[in-house]
Amino acid sequence: MKRIMTTPRADYRDAIEALGFDYHMDYWKEDAYYELSETEVEKLETATTEAYRMYCETADYLIEQQPDKLERMLDLTPEIVELIRNSWEADELSLYGRFDFMFDKQGTPRILEFNADTPTSLLEAAVIQWQWKEACFPKADQYNGIHEGLVQSWEDMFEKGSILHLAGALDNAEDVGNLQYLASTAREAGLSTRVIDINALNLQDGVFYDPSGEKVERCFKLYPWEWMVDESPDGCMADVQWVEPVWKLVMSNKAILTTLFELFPDSPYVLPAFLSRPQNGVYCKKPVYAREGHNVSVLDIRNWEEWVLVPETEGDYNRGAYIYQQYVEPTVYDGRYPIIGSWIIGGEAGGIGIRENCTEITDNLSAFVPHIIG
Repeated sequence: MKRIMTTPRADYRDAIEALGFDYHMDYWKEDAYYELSETEVEKLETATTEAYRMYCETADYLIEQQPDKLERMLDLTPEIVELIRNSWEADELSLYGRFDFMFDKQGTPRILEFNADTPTSLLEAAVIQWQWKEACFPKADQYNGIHEGLVQSWEDMFEKGSILHLAGALDNAEDVGNLQYLASTAREAGLSTRVIDINALNLQDGVFYDPSGEKVERCFKLYPWEWMVDESPDGCMADVQWVEPVWKLVMSNKAILTTLFELFPDSPYVLPAFLSRPQNGVYCKKPVYAREGHNVSVLDIRNWEEWVLVPETEGDYNRGAYIYQQYVEPTVYDGRYPIIGSWIIGGEAGGIGIRENCTEITDNLSAFVPHIIG
């Protein structure tokens, strides 16, 4: 993989805003791009497919064989665990998810985490970087079938003409951009869409209604399941077909990385991860529930004593449990640390987006940089 400097398009801000990407500020970068080889793309596609298979097997193991462990590990009530089991056994369909990978020094993609419930960076990965490629490198290819995969997934999930509500925090520009884009893919699949604020959902006798009084039967939610469980257990039990389904709660936390390692210790993609602090080694310490790189640090642990190599990032997730995941030494490109977000769409690998930071921990201010296949 190479990072190549280039000249941004003179009108690029107008071009991306015309596609609905109006919350970019300094987040979208066109002064550089990454070039991946076909071999690297094949490795990522294989790793993504295998990672999702392992995650599904791990979720099945926890749900079907270790419900008590699942309850303790994620601090869930028996009622929510039962809801998860029913959702899993009903095979409720998933739309999407995003694995975060880092290539190690041997060129193997290593799983850092799985954004299984509310992944963003979607519009820029699916549409904005493709438009950039078409404008700047029309003869090149890009590992990007995200848009087509989303449309196909909606077609697989719901009949044409079905009404789909899409709910999220409408006071957040990024959430609005992602919701509006997903609504456009659903409409392309023949669905009728309603974008609403999630706080406007009205629960009555186990049924949700939108502000117009229309019953909410199918709802995509850009809102974490663990927040829903804390804020409205009754709402979680409501008669709604949620996207993502509640079984995604099993995959969308960091604690599952420890069970993933227990079940697949020999996988080249899986890093050792533990619920308690190891005795020796260099580890990335992450909250079980966290987002956008908050409250993450890197520690050098020797005989139970620890030295901080990268200080903990700021955030609001430092009140709960942590996991310790073996540290991967990153490859630095022009002083940048890239993370590859690899999308799983309808259960299949769909394409990638690359984010980079000047530090080793990717956060919500890390830049999105487009790519081509060289």
